[in-house]
Amino acid sequence: MIGVIGGTGITGSQLVTALQARAVEFRCIVRDPDAAKAKLGNDVELVRGDLSDTSSLESAMSGLDTLYILCGHSPMLQQLEINALEAAKNSGVSYIVYASGSEKGIRPDSPSKIMQMHYHVEEAIKSSGIDWAISRPNYFMSTLMSMAEPVAKMGKLITSLPKETGISMIHPTDIGEAAAEITLNRDRAGQTYFLTGPVITMGQVLEEISKAVGKSIEYVQVPPEAAEKAMKDKGMPDWLIAHVSGMMVGLVAGGDMGGVTDWVEQLTGHPPRTLDQWLDGAKGAFGG
Repeated sequence: MIGVIGGTGITGSQLVTALQARAVEFRCIVRDPDAAKAKLGNDVELVRGDLSDTSSLESAMSGLDTLYILCGHSPMLQQLEINALEAAKNSGVSYIVYASGSEKGIRPDSPSKIMQMHYHVEEAIKSSGIDWAISRPNYFMSTLMSMAEPVAKMGKLITSLPKETGISMIHPTDIGEAAAEITLNRDRAGQTYFLTGPVITMGQVLEEISKAVGKSIEYVQVPPEAAEKAMKDKGMPDWLIAHVSGMMVGLVAGGDMGGVTDWVEQLTGHPPRTLDQWLDGAKGAFGG
């Protein structure tokens, strides 16, 4: 029996869809079953489990042999995921699939504290005595949603990145399908999977969005300080601003998120989806 933590999020919900498509038995461990039901529908088994409450997690994990762990960004991410790991140990889970962060960011001296926490959780899982596999998806195409409002309202794509910055963006559906294969096939254990799509420059992103919305969009590059101020003006918490800034300045702008692997095709059996495919479903947010 498979348990999924994080099944209501952007990529977790894609894993849920992929598991449903493969007609396997699983349950989602969620903090609020009513809210989760509104997102996932009536066909998904839901059980209450709170990452801050290990006793609730142990109860929710009863009978599981496989556990997928995904926690949304949080200043408490490391502790919450360690709670899940400890509950898994106590509940007899024998295989863990962990949703981590981008390959270059996972190190103890990462410019992002969130990525530092992912590093420490990975190390704890590897030394837990439980079989494990780790998914490290690169820059999500859905991250571009943070740029959608100015595109829709002003016809401007505003970013701190130069046009020539190359990023291997990945479609969330590919993350979910790859995670399903890793979760269902224990022969995949003991491996870290760096999941990417093809490299696309920010200039090409501008072209694809312009094509999707049917009008020419202006590219506006701003200093990192201006990007931080804009996030603060939106009410983003300081810890999240620090994470985004650390990733953008410390990793993305330097080309560290431009690596490419063939893991998506190996795991899913098809090439990675492209940005124009993602925009087919997202262009409304950009004014298309």
